[in-house]
Amino acid sequence: MPGATVNKSSHPARFWLSPASLAQLLTGLVAGIWLSRQGEWGADWQSRSSAGLGAQEGGTHGWAAFMTLSDNLLLAALLLCWLMVAGALAVTPTRACPHSASDAGSRRSRLGALSLRFSAALGGGLLISLLQQPIVMAEALTRQELWLEGRVEQVNRALPTPDESVRLVLRVSRCDLFQPTESPNADAGRLAACHRLLDQRVQLRRYWPHKPPRDIATREALATPWQAGERWRMVVRLVPPHGASNPAFGRSASPAEFDRVAWLWREGIVATGYVRQLSLAQRLAPPGGLAALRLHAEQALWQRCGAGEGGALVDWPGSPCRWLAALTLGKAAALTHDDWDTLNATGLTHLAVVSGLHVGLMASLVLGLSFGVLRLWRPGGWRFSVAPWWLACLAAWSFALLAGLAPPALRAALMVTVGLWMASGRSGLGVWQVWMLALMLVLGLDPLALWRPGTWLSFIAVAVLLLAWQGRSRPRGVRGWCLATLRSQWLLTLVMGAALLLSRGQLSWLSLPMNLLMAPLVTLLIVPLGMLGWGLAGLEQLLLFTGLVPSRLTGMLADGVFSGGLWQLLAQGMAQVMEILSSLASTQGRWPQVPMAAGVSGATPSALILMLAVMALLCAWLAEGVPGLDGRLKRLCGTVALCWGLSLAALTLPWSPTALATAGRDAGTRATEVASFSPGAPALSLTVHDVGQGLAISLRSHLAASIGIGTSRQTPRHWRYDLGMASRHAGARLPGPMPVAGEPIGVIVSHGDGDHAGGLQALSAEEIASLWVPAGQRARLAHQVSWLDEVAMRECVAGRSIILGQLQGEPVRLEMLWPPAGLTTRRDNAHSCVVLIAHGARPLALLNGDIGLQEERELQATLGRRLAGRSLPLLVVAHHGSRTSSGDGWLESLAARHAIVSAGRYNPHGHPHPDVVERLARHVECLWHVGLDGALHWEWWPQGERLQPARRAGGIGVRCLGVKSAG
Repeated sequence: MPGATVNKSSHPARFWLSPASLAQLLTGLVAGIWLSRQGEWGADWQSRSSAGLGAQEGGTHGWAAFMTLSDNLLLAALLLCWLMVAGALAVTPTRACPHSASDAGSRRSRLGALSLRFSAALGGGLLISLLQQPIVMAEALTRQELWLEGRVEQVNRALPTPDESVRLVLRVSRCDLFQPTESPNADAGRLAACHRLLDQRVQLRRYWPHKPPRDIATREALATPWQAGERWRMVVRLVPPHGASNPAFGRSASPAEFDRVAWLWREGIVATGYVRQLSLAQRLAPPGGLAALRLHAEQALWQRCGAGEGGALVDWPGSPCRWLAALTLGKAAALTHDDWDTLNATGLTHLAVVSGLHVGLMASLVLGLSFGVLRLWRPGGWRFSVAPWWLACLAAWSFALLAGLAPPALRAALMVTVGLWMASGRSGLGVWQVWMLALMLVLGLDPLALWRPGTWLSFIAVAVLLLAWQGRSRPRGVRGWCLATLRSQWLLTLVMGAALLLSRGQLSWLSLPMNLLMAPLVTLLIVPLGMLGWGLAGLEQLLLFTGLVPSRLTGMLADGVFSGGLWQLLAQGMAQVMEILSSLASTQGRWPQVPMAAGVSGATPSALILMLAVMALLCAWLAEGVPGLDGRLKRLCGTVALCWGLSLAALTLPWSPTALATAGRDAGTRATEVASFSPGAPALSLTVHDVGQGLAISLRSHLAASIGIGTSRQTPRHWRYDLGMASRHAGARLPGPMPVAGEPIGVIVSHGDGDHAGGLQALSAEEIASLWVPAGQRARLAHQVSWLDEVAMRECVAGRSIILGQLQGEPVRLEMLWPPAGLTTRRDNAHSCVVLIAHGARPLALLNGDIGLQEERELQATLGRRLAGRSLPLLVVAHHGSRTSSGDGWLESLAARHAIVSAGRYNPHGHPHPDVVERLARHVECLWHVGLDGALHWEWWPQGERLQPARRAGGIGVRCLGVKSAG
């Protein structure tokens, strides 16, 4: 019709793919996924997901749960439907308001479109997230023996060793009870819980047996390698996801701890456990499809790189070829803990994970080569061909599939695909539309990516580069590209450094120089040459298959001389480079050690200054790259960014005057705080750490330190009583607050058991000012650490004491009550060093180690006289709550206000024993379980004491939490 205007917003592409539309859809999608984990939504879904599973064997349990939703979810679904209908009606043209609508009709149409898009994305995000949400294993199956059948998705090594177990992820396809009872009704609940595991992922460990197996079947099973892609049937014992909780209490700050439960949930793992009775494990099917291709590729790399012989991949951590396995096959499990520590300290972690950098590089190389070949073949029409774009997309997805299609590889393949679509000129979209569309695709296909930090770091990095280079001309010449690379890397270093500083509390000053050196080296040399090796390997196999080579070259091609020689050269070069980086990381380390994640109030002034500097620098540099700004304003922003960047570099250097002055000022401030003790502050703070099935206690004295008897050295203010289990890798650190740099600590080891003294390996002789050990346990400790003779070691004998300081005219000291001199018993637990913390004649806390009922009876009279009818403020229960300790008479004489059981959650020993829990409930006021309540922080001052758990039970308004079983 002449004169009529066309409403372009009614076009489907503009309605859904305009920048405003994509922003609304992205916001709704993120909100929907986020809501699926909030309040009663996730709990309701978890509780109802097992409905109707009794007769189902497939993976349709999500829809069964969807049909049994509660009123909360049904109400939300009805509300979303109403919003979508209202929005659809609002954007539908009417006769009264045709395409050339009035202002009121136009506003109504825009609001209706917004409502329709946002509600559709919100409902879609909520539904997708609920359907793909992991269903955590029910408590009814805790430590129950089950038959599991499924496909191995991930495995870190083929065979276990005495020092290292096999860690694998199994996708469950069938679950049965190992020993069902005679009554079907009694097993109904466990069978329903077992069916909840169908199509879920569980993490299992395959251990090396403590004793050499005697039967042939077990020895053969132990020597059978397990590979990804195989289908297995096995007997397992599972527990729900759990982890340690050791937050920073009070003003103490330690590096941000790893949240294992959150990590397991992000990875879709609903239970953890281990394989039992290896002789019963059966391989049902070999790897197939992509898994078989990946296994063949790993074996080819292992054999041709000179790492060993045979097909079993059992020694990746000991081979220099592990770097090629990580860079070209995405096998991150091939890298050791030391490798990851080096990468974290140098800011190069992103280079060792197959991500957008590697996938984009492969797509770019294939795209460039394809256009080059096409230009020679068709000089006239090569610019208009779509074949190179499809080949580049195919190369990106092939590389991602070869890397196992892990979340980073999947994310990278999606981003590259959308980027190629835009770069081809056939999408009509801008860079920000492509950015939002790629993020929507990633979240829609993998809703758990919303909670993965890597997702946001990747997209933030791309967004920063887009913002920095938007409106700029393309670099020209070698100098222009070098400057562009320097500017991009400098900006990415600042952004990623700020993100890591604010989230993890650590900043690597080596990040910028190492990325400037290693990023081009890895992306432009190592990875392309590594992929060239795969091309040569494929060419070698093709020539052998066709038989078009002389007989004298057949053996060389069969051995992979050409591809293997290239891989060996790259592997040796990478090993030498990483050895240099490891030495740099160990000498320089990361700065600062005080985390921002602990809270701004607990950060040091230097850390606050650094955070402000990073924020100002980012704002200035980003503003300098925004198009449309005045040239003078851009130069001003660039100058400010440069000044802040130089200041930041000077501040982060460990040997800079600023850092040294800050360290000295912080140490002087702490010393002043100790010397000027405030009556309102705690005089003593004691933390029982969550270390699983073990014991680790840190004690901090806030009193003026006293001079030790017979020595000129001050008594340490920071003490450790037991150190928990040993760690399997060298990068171990003890939980809890660390003392000021250069301040030695005192250590008391109750006895030589690994769950009490194992953490001694994480310390060095220079860090220990005084080590107290029972006389009968010195030989056991000498086998665990080699530096024992370099430490001032004293025997823990009844009658000795350590004075921590003076308070109100009376000493605060650590008194040794056990063992007596000359104890000759052969029971190691009976040698446990029992320590009483006392203020004058007033007992405050009792640390018992692993003493038994006999030792308790001998100490009962002594402690009864000391208490004189008063209750003991704090008791650390002996031997993790074992039945052989904590007798009735002992507990009655102590009448403790707080009793702490240091035992791991779901531990295999059943600690604390139900009988001990009942006795404790009769004689103590507050009972705490470290495995349930997390680390427990106790503070004492003359006016009273306070105990704070790491985990709090919401809605329970009682003074303390009681436990009725080991859980």
